[in-house]
Amino acid sequence: MPDKVAIISDIHGNSSALKAVLADIRSAGCAQLFVLGDHVAGLDPSNCVDLLQAWKPLNCIKGNADHYVLTPDLGQLPERDEPMHAELIRLMQWTRAHMRAADFDWLQSMPDLIVENGSCFAHATPVDILFPERWHIPGVAAKYQEWYYHSQGITEDIAGDELATLLACMASQNVSRLFCGHSHAPFIRKIGTSLICNVGSVGFTLDGDPRPSWVLLEEKPDGEPEVSIRRVDYDMDQILRLVDATPEYPGFERPGLQQAYRKMLETGLHWRVHL
Repeated sequence: MPDKVAIISDIHGNSSALKAVLADIRSAGCAQLFVLGDHVAGLDPSNCVDLLQAWKPLNCIKGNADHYVLTPDLGQLPERDEPMHAELIRLMQWTRAHMRAADFDWLQSMPDLIVENGSCFAHATPVDILFPERWHIPGVAAKYQEWYYHSQGITEDIAGDELATLLACMASQNVSRLFCGHSHAPFIRKIGTSLICNVGSVGFTLDGDPRPSWVLLEEKPDGEPEVSIRRVDYDMDQILRLVDATPEYPGFERPGLQQAYRKMLETGLHWRVHL
């Protein structure tokens, strides 16, 4: 692994934030980039694809939102008329309409997990990926399993049996470092000789700091890595203008939701708190 590695996650179609983060990563001298999923589900999917594909070498994995975008036969989805599923179907259909055929092929080619040089890179948690029998729903077709499951992800206060299971999973893969996203709240936690790092989100953080986050992994000569969370200022007005210019974005027809989405970007707090 190169001396300096950048790790990002949860872009969610925010090309303005991604552009600033990638510029900061380049200025830090990173030679390799890992992207931990949820690339395109958001307002500007194809431009995010272009920005990512311009980076070489690039290592990407799928997130839950990428699985949603790739889910086939949504017209036959069980319980598709229930409000929660119907709204998500509309969002995925809108996202697909704003992507190119090659973008789908690129997403489809990504693995769900990367294990490399003592590090594991996952979107939510490697436990779900390595032990899918823990959450698969009997009787649901394989192509729909991801749609019906939403992981809690890994939070800083993980403890008890959940933490023990995660550490055992890491040990089974012979890794001492785990990098993940999904929760949009970055943290670094050391437990004995193991390190767990949530890299947060590029597209919209949910920890009260609206600046995008990314993680720098530096391999030191003594073999002890240094991991740090970076925050980046960006042209937020650009994405806010896109929010205002896209009233047809699924969900924005609900009273107050378009404004709440704006407030989420401005405050780093979930849109639900602004309704």
